[in-house]
Amino acid sequence: KLIAMSIQSHNGNSSLSRKVTAMGTTGEFGQLFTVYEKNWNCPDCGQENYASRPKCFRCRHSKPSGDQNLILDPALQALKEGKEIEWQEAIDPNTYQVYYYNKVTNETQWERPIELGPTPMATGWFGRGAAGSNAVKHFAELNRKFLSRPARKQKEFIDSRKSIQENGSDFNIWYGRYLDDYNDQGVNKEPAPDRCNLEKDAGYTRADAIELSNTGKSTNKRKDRRFFCLHFARGMCAKGSDCIFYHRIPTQEDDAKCDELFDCFGRSRHSKHRDDMNGVGSFMKPCRTLYVGNLLKSKYETSKALDDALWKHFSEWGELENCNVVHRLSIAFPRYRFRTSAEFAKEAMSNQALEHGEILQIRWAFDDPNPVAQDAIDRADKDAIVSLLHNKGISLDQPSENVYDETSNKRYRIEGPNGPVDYTEEQYIQYYQQYYAQYGLLQYPSQSPDTSNTSDNAVESAAIIASNSSKETTSKSSEWSEHVDEDTGATYYYNNSTGESSWSPPEDN
Repeated sequence: KLIAMSIQSHNGNSSLSRKVTAMGTTGEFGQLFTVYEKNWNCPDCGQENYASRPKCFRCRHSKPSGDQNLILDPALQALKEGKEIEWQEAIDPNTYQVYYYNKVTNETQWERPIELGPTPMATGWFGRGAAGSNAVKHFAELNRKFLSRPARKQKEFIDSRKSIQENGSDFNIWYGRYLDDYNDQGVNKEPAPDRCNLEKDAGYTRADAIELSNTGKSTNKRKDRRFFCLHFARGMCAKGSDCIFYHRIPTQEDDAKCDELFDCFGRSRHSKHRDDMNGVGSFMKPCRTLYVGNLLKSKYETSKALDDALWKHFSEWGELENCNVVHRLSIAFPRYRFRTSAEFAKEAMSNQALEHGEILQIRWAFDDPNPVAQDAIDRADKDAIVSLLHNKGISLDQPSENVYDETSNKRYRIEGPNGPVDYTEEQYIQYYQQYYAQYGLLQYPSQSPDTSNTSDNAVESAAIIASNSSKETTSKSSEWSEHVDEDTGATYYYNNSTGESSWSPPEDN
């Protein structure tokens, strides 16, 4: 047996759980995509290695140079050949959702074109969707099908022993949760007694009738806004078509209408995530990625079988952008395009099973610490912000006419006989022009002073006055003259010999 394993490893037939690795994010503005690379086999010992390994795991032989293992998707192929990609992403300024338009034909669509290549490894604030997917149209058609029939009662009654009262007790403002909010989805939890079956249970309810006004047009008024049924997502609603909440899955239009302060079930979101990353989530740091634990990878014949099972069960509730599976730890991270889809899937799959009786542990996921993912988040968010500003008519190349002009509203304070007086920049320059000109000075400040160094400016101005006034000295030791300040109207006195000025008469000095 050991000899057979050694020969298999030497021939490079050992199977790794992950066949491709994200190596980076590239592309022009609005055309970012992920570059994937296949595993490489060591030319010396035949060991299969992940693409991110610079040396062989077995014999330490260096990774062969070249790009022969890169996956040439349409975007990467066009980039290598120097061709321009016609499609580009943009953000709808009304719904803050990413859509795609063709720069040549001016065609627009919600689905990510396959010409743009794989979605960035991490998409940050805004979901992009999977390349070549028609999930938006698929779920829209499903909902039209569901709304053509009444919703079915999933249960005759709700067993109070198996239900949890949401937000039904005192709220702790320090921990940001309710007193009875201690229900953790741990490994030792019992499996969920029910499960939502969209093909049998989904349909129209009273919420769909309330949403439509008498004219047949939808309304966005807060009092008319409806949410999705939490019991329906868990497969245990006993009201059916009489329910005042939706009995279907969220679509792109539902996500655009959903308030950021509430989840799709109408529960208030908190400013921060809970310590255990459970609960309704955070509106300050929205998350579209779920943590799925307690996977039984030993029950599946191959790693691909586990991947397929995850895609099958989690893609039922909304469009999946990516599903990263860490087979070594038996955990997965499905990422949805829309936040409401992730919220619905979190409740629908809690304590459910895939194919072999697992009790799934589901929470909100932390940000991916992978440097490739962090770079993808940074670049994707920057592209989204620039696109959003462009669609709102704000150009980054030239300053906007509505930009706040700091110098036009700045005030300079000068001490006067009756207290401090505030001047605008133009008034300040005129004041000192007159102030210097009345003493025969040829130079005066032509720009506004540096308010951060007011004392130095005062010393410099005094030195200029003293040096110029010394030319006009007389034979007398003290000669005073009377002047009137044009701005304040007050009388002051000036000594032509010493350059001294005073508000009080010379006799008092």
